[in-house]
Parts: sequence; C-alpha cells; structure tokens
Amino acid sequence: MAILDQSRQVLAKILGPLLISVSILVVFFFGGEAYQQFGIEFVDSTTTVVKNVLGVIGFFSLAVLANRLIRYVIFEGFIASATGTPVPRLLLQISSLIIYAIAISACARIVFNQDLTFLWAASGVAGLVLGMALKELLQDVFAGIALNIDRAVRIGDWIQIHKSGDERTIGQMMEISWRTTRVRDLLGDMISFPNSKFSSFTISNFSLPEEVSNRRVYITLECTVPVDQAFRILQAAALDALLELIGPNVAVPTVAVNGVKIDGVEYMIGFNAQWKFLMPGTRAIYKHVLIHLAKAGLRPAGRAMTVTERGEQEVQHHLPDASKLTFLIDQSPIFEGVPTFFIERIIARSRKVRMPSGRVVIQAGEVGGEMYVVQEGLLDALEPLKLAGSAGNKPAVIRPGDTFGEQVALVGLPHRRTIRARTDVLLLEIDGNTLQHLLEVMPGALELLARNLARMGVMGNSSSDEDMTQALARQITHMFPGVLALSTLADANGPESKR
Repeated sequence: MAILDQSRQVLAKILGPLLISVSILVVFFFGGEAYQQFGIEFVDSTTTVVKNVLGVIGFFSLAVLANRLIRYVIFEGFIASATGTPVPRLLLQISSLIIYAIAISACARIVFNQDLTFLWAASGVAGLVLGMALKELLQDVFAGIALNIDRAVRIGDWIQIHKSGDERTIGQMMEISWRTTRVRDLLGDMISFPNSKFSSFTISNFSLPEEVSNRRVYITLECTVPVDQAFRILQAAALDALLELIGPNVAVPTVAVNGVKIDGVEYMIGFNAQWKFLMPGTRAIYKHVLIHLAKAGLRPAGRAMTVTERGEQEVQHHLPDASKLTFLIDQSPIFEGVPTFFIERIIARSRKVRMPSGRVVIQAGEVGGEMYVVQEGLLDALEPLKLAGSAGNKPAVIRPGDTFGEQVALVGLPHRRTIRARTDVLLLEIDGNTLQHLLEVMPGALELLARNLARMGVMGNSSSDEDMTQALARQITHMFPGVLALSTLADANGPESKR
C-alpha cells in the first residue's frame, strides 16, 4: 500500500509536465496543419512569436519533466531505497541547476538561433573573477559536493565532531547545503559549520558500519548476593528499561562479572541499541536496576542510594528472605487486604520455581490449579486470540511483584495468555491446596479474594459491582467445596480458633 501511494504521488508530479511536453511535440510534428487550424499562417510575425513561445515552453516542460524524473524516480526512488537514507538536498539542487542550464542553452541556440561561443567565453572570464572574489564560498560549495560523494556521513547519522584542542560536539546530521552543514546536538540546538571547515574535522560516525552500537553499565553489589541472583535481577532490570524505551523487539542485555572490588562484586550490563537510545537507555537501566533491587530487598554496594530512604534500606537489607517475600506479595492486587500473618502462611506452604530464559511457563488455553508471584526476572504475556500482526498483539511485560494465573487457580477459567520467561526468572508457585488453606483459616477470605478478582477484571473488565463479586464468590466455592461453611464458622469463632 505504501509503495502504491508513493507511485501515485510520483505519477501526479510527472503527469503535468509530461502532457505539456507531448502536446508541444505534437504541434511541432504536424507543423503547418496545426498552425492552419488556428489561423496562425495568416500572420507571419504572430507565427514566429508563437513558434518561439512554444519552443521555450517545450524545452522548459522537458526540463521540468527530466528534473522530476531524476528527483522522484532516480534519487528518491532507487537511490534512497538502495541506501536507506534520504538524498542530500545539495545533490538535488545541483542536478536541477544542471538541467535548467541545459534547457536555457538549448532555447538560446535552437529557438532563438544564438551563437553561444561568445557567451561561454565571457562566462569563463566572469567565472575567473567571481572565483577569486568568492574563494571561501566556492570552497564551501565544493566541500559540500565532496561530502555528498564521499558518503562518510549521511543525513540522519549520529556523529561526533572533534579537532585537536577543540571541544567535542555530538549530534545528528541534519543537512548538507550549498555552504553549511547542520548538526543538531544533544540539547536540541542546531549548529551550522561551513562545509570547508566541517570537511577538515575528525568525524566519528556512530551509525556506520551498523546503526546499532554497544554500551556498558556497571553496578556493584555486595559479595553476599549470589551470582545467579545478581545475574537474574540485573538482566531483568536492564531488559525492563529497554522494553519501555525502545519496544518489544529489543535484544536481551548481557550480564557478566567485571571484577571483585573492596566494596563488592562489580557486574557489567551490556546492551545494543541505536545511538540515539544509548544515553537514555543507560539512565533508564540505572533507574530500573534500583527498582528491581529494592523489590528483591537489595541495594548497590558502597555509598550508592536506591529509590527508598537509606534508613529503610538498612532495615530491609537485613530482613530474612521470607520477610522480603512477604513485603513483595503484600503489594500484589490479588492479596490486597490480606493480613501479614496469613501471607506468611501462604509463603510457608508455597514453593519457589526457577525457569530459564525462553521457557514457556503457561500455554494459552491450559487449565491448572496454580498461580504465580514473580520474585525476580521478566516474563512475556501474549494473547494468541488477537489477530497476528495487529498493534494490540504486542506482548505485555510481567515484572517482579506481579502475579498471574489467579483466574485459573481461583475461578477455574482457562489461561487467556501464553506466559514465557523473557529472562531467567524466580517464581513463587501457590497451588490449590495453599489457596484452600487460606480460604479455610482466614475470616472473610472468600469475599476479599472475590472482590479483588472483580477489581482486577478477570472476567474482562475491572469492576467493583457487588453482583460480580458475588458471582465470583460462588465460582470460588464451586472450585473449593466446603469453603463457605468453614469461612462462616471462622467468622463465628474468630481467627484464634484456627491457629
């Protein structure tokens, strides 16, 4: 469709001068007959004027046609498609200048029968005088032509300009005109360099030979953090940042141990991206590393601060693993309102599951009795029922602290999404027996979980309607027979009777 629209636009630009050129050629081809139809043969002077006018129009319509063919078909069609970059405006202007100069010369020689020998000789002398007077301007012009021919830099490339003793300038190449080269720096300001000066600079092109460049981020963690846990958290944090910044097609970052220092173990996070994403990507990775470490109850080693207050970090860092997990589960929507005492019981009855990168945890359409809480790592969630290639078919990202499978374990609905580990992940698996125990020992658990499920929209749309809550509660009692009676008994006796 895009190619068809582009072809229509090119045809619309070419059709006008093409019709004019063909019409003029037809008039000249039929000669006298055409003039006789208009009565022009009766007035010789008028015939000469009309002939000259038609000749000038014919040559200039051919020039316009040739200019548009070269510009839209050759330059912006074949050359731009082959190189993948827009054609410099200077080349388009030079080609137009040459074509119209030829058209003017043809009109003078053929239509008006003028000898151009004297004109060319006079223009040579004038060119010599102008060349001496406009030396720097001509240097800029020819330097611009050389830059376009050499193709060391292209429009849209990210470059670094530096010269011995000068401050370095980093930005994106925007335009090479007759006299100046324009670069937009990282602050968004447009900087213009004379072409002759620009061609003498040392230029580092970050977009060649490939548009993708590599950047490394270094994080130091304490030696007490297990290496596999550090790899899992840092890789998930970096991928989370790049998915948010670039999109779903980003490559998975790599993590390696860079060295052991007095503060702890230094880890290196490597990622590949277009140069325009390198600096924002680095900042985003630092941000998400702090967030993921905080969710895991960790912080960078040394004097670095995380997203929480330092006093809170000191307390949380020395908490046992069960307490860290309790804090994580307490933030999940499905367990909102569940007291800490019962969350600790859930953790005690659940098991940790490690999944390697690329492993499918849940297939869409499956029915099971488990739900999961993400402790570390990232997962993708894709709904296969949506049309392939549609804008809404991009995988959702499941992050630490998120849960999935609630509607399957509690209500019995099949999984709507395929869940796949994007990085190595650590999950907490909560099975049906654990949920049965929670419903039996916690007063009001049935209504609370049903209300949370309604708010989460497990039936399609989030709702706090009482009818939806009651319907979900009935479905939960169907999945867990006897829960309603036990829950009612618990309300009568109080929680102490079940401890």
